[in-house]
Amino acid sequence: MSRETFLRTVPHALTDLILPRRCAGCAEPSTALCAGCESDFRALRRVRPELLPADPPIYALGRYRGNARRAVLAYKEFGRRDLAKPLGSRLARAARAVIDEHPERLGADPVHLVPVPSRPSAVRARGGPHLSPLVRFARRGLGRGFGREAAVVSDCLRMRREVRDSVGLDTARRVRNLSGGVVLRRGRLPEVGEPIVLVDDVLTTGATVACCSAALRAAGREVAAALVLVAARR
Repeated sequence: MSRETFLRTVPHALTDLILPRRCAGCAEPSTALCAGCESDFRALRRVRPELLPADPPIYALGRYRGNARRAVLAYKEFGRRDLAKPLGSRLARAARAVIDEHPERLGADPVHLVPVPSRPSAVRARGGPHLSPLVRFARRGLGRGFGREAAVVSDCLRMRREVRDSVGLDTARRVRNLSGGVVLRRGRLPEVGEPIVLVDDVLTTGATVACCSAALRAAGREVAAALVLVAARR
C-alpha cells in the first residue's frame, strides 16, 4: 500500500471501528448512503456539454453538487469503498433505462461496460482503479439476458502517464491535454460491432468521454452511449 493510499483509507477504517457508520452524503448515522442521499442519483437525464457532438449520447444520474458531490468525493478520493454497492446498483438501474431507450444500439447482449481510465498517478494514490468496483456491481445488477450475461466489464482503456491533472482547464485545453493520452488494451477490446457503454464518475466538460470515444472509434469500435454518476453542468 502506498503512503498516499494509507493516508486516505486507514483513518477512515479506524473511524469505522470506533464510531457508527455515517452516510457519505449527509453524515447522518446510517448505512453508507442513506435513502435520501441515494435519491440524488435517480434523476437520470441526458446531458450535452457545449462544443461536443451529440453522439454518443451522455446520461447523468445526478448533479455534481450538495450531498451527491460529497458522496462521490468520499468514494473517489477518501476510500469509502462501502459506497461501491449502492452507487453501482444505481448505475445498473440507469444502464437498464439507457439500454431500453436505445434498443437499436444496445439491444444485443452482452453490452460492454467500459470504465473511463484515470491517470496512473491517481490510480496509485487511490489504491487501484476506483471505477472498476462500481462497474462490476452495475454488471451484476443488470443480470442475465437471453441465456447469458446482459453485460460484461471490458477494462480496455488506459491513460498515459504524461496526461496531467485537468482541474481548472476548459474544454479545448482538456482535449489537448488528453490528445493521444488514452490508449487501448488490445487484448481486452470488445469485438467489432458489440455494443459499448462508457462509464465515468464526474462529467465536467465531456473531454474525457470524447477522447475515450475517439480512441475506440480509431480501432473500429463505436460507443453507443456514456453513463456518468454526476454532471457538473446542466
